Amino acid sequence: MKLQTRLSLLVSVIILITSASIGYFALSTSYSGQLKILDSAISEVVKELSNSSDDPLSLSTYLADQSDQKFSVAYAIQDLDLIPLYESNIQLTKKPSQDQLIRAIENPISIDELRLRTFQISQDEYLLMYFSLSDLIKSRNNNINLLTIFTILVILAAVSLTTIIFRKDNQLNILVNSLKQNQIRMQEFIGDASHELRTPLTVIKGYFELLNNSEGDDGKKQGYKKRINSEILRMQEIINDLLFILEIDESVSPKNQTSPISNLVQEQIFDLKNLHPLRSIESNLQPDLFVGMSKFHLEQLLANIFSNIKRHTPENSQVEISLNRNGNQVQLVIEDAGSGLPSSFYQEGIQAFKRFDKSRSRQNGGSGLGMTIMDKLVRKNNGEIRLSSSKFSGLKIQIILPAN
Repeated sequence: MKLQTRLSLLVSVIILITSASIGYFALSTSYSGQLKILDSAISEVVKELSNSSDDPLSLSTYLADQSDQKFSVAYAIQDLDLIPLYESNIQLTKKPSQDQLIRAIENPISIDELRLRTFQISQDEYLLMYFSLSDLIKSRNNNINLLTIFTILVILAAVSLTTIIFRKDNQLNILVNSLKQNQIRMQEFIGDASHELRTPLTVIKGYFELLNNSEGDDGKKQGYKKRINSEILRMQEIINDLLFILEIDESVSPKNQTSPISNLVQEQIFDLKNLHPLRSIESNLQPDLFVGMSKFHLEQLLANIFSNIKRHTPENSQVEISLNRNGNQVQLVIEDAGSGLPSSFYQEGIQAFKRFDKSRSRQNGGSGLGMTIMDKLVRKNNGEIRLSSSKFSGLKIQIILPAN
C-alpha cells in the first residue's frame, strides 16, 4: 500500500473517530439539556400539587395552561380508561401500565416518543402529565445527519489535501532517502569530530602527566607546554569550524546582498604573494565584478580556499587564478600544484561532513572541515563548486556564483 493511501486512511479514521466522539458528546449534552428543561417544568407542577390543598384536577389543568412548556394532563383510575383533562399538542392513545404509572411518580420516564410524569392522588387515582418527544428526537436526528454530512465533507477535504501534498509519492520517497543519507553522514561526521577532539585531549592528558612526573628538566617541560598549547589551539579550530557549519545551515541568506569579489580575490592574492614570495602566482582577474553573496560569507569562502593553498601545496609551487563573468554568473577558477585529491573524491564531489583525507588535517594543521565549509557557503548562496585535477597535477577549484 502506498504511503499516500496509508496517510489518507489514517487521516480519515482519525477524523471519523474525533468527529463521532465530539458529535456524540455534543448531541447527548444538547438532548439531555433540553429534556431536563421540560422535565423541570413538570416537576414544578408536581411540587405545586403536593404543596397545595386545592383540587389537584383543577390545579393541574390551570398550571398546564400557564406553563411556558406545554404539556398535556389526563386523569386515570385503575381498571378504567384515561380521561383527558388538558391537551396541548399530543394525545395519550394508550393507557400506561400500572408499573409505568408507579415508576413515573418519582421521576419522568420515556414511553416511545412520550415523556411521562405522574402524581398519585389516591391509591387508585393518578394524574398523568406528559409531553411529546418527537420534536426533540427530530432535532437530534437532524443534527446527526448534519454531523454525518460535515464529517464526510471534512474527510473528503482531508483526503484531497493529502492527495495534493503527497501527489508525487516518488519525490517524498526521494526526500526520505535523502534524509536517511544525511543522517548517516551526520553520524559519520559526529564520529570523525569525536575522534579529532579525542586525539588532542589524549595528547594533552599525556603531556600533563609528563609535566607532573618530570623532575628538573626545564627544557622538556617547556616542550611539553608547547605541545599542550598546540593541541588546545587545534581543538579550538575544530570547534570553531563545527559551530560555523551549524551557523551556515541555520542562517537565512539575506536578499539583495552584493560583494566586490574582484577586490576581495585581489586582496587574497596580495597577501599570498607577500607572505609566500617563493610561489609562482599568475592571476587574470576581470575588474569590478560583484556577486550576490554577503561579504562575510565571501570572505570566509576565499579564506578557506587560500588557506588550503598555503597548507597543502609546496612553498615554491605554481598557482594560477582567474576570475571572469559569463552572462549572469561569475566564475572563479584556482589551480595549484599541490598533491591534489584522491581520484574517487573528484567523482563523488564534496559530501557534507566527509573529509577526503583524514590524516591531512593532522599533518598540515586545520580541522579538516574546510571543504565542507566551502561547499555549504557556495550552495547557501545559490552557487556551484566543482573539483577536478589541475593542469599542474594538483587541485582545481571552480566556483560559480550569481553575478550582481
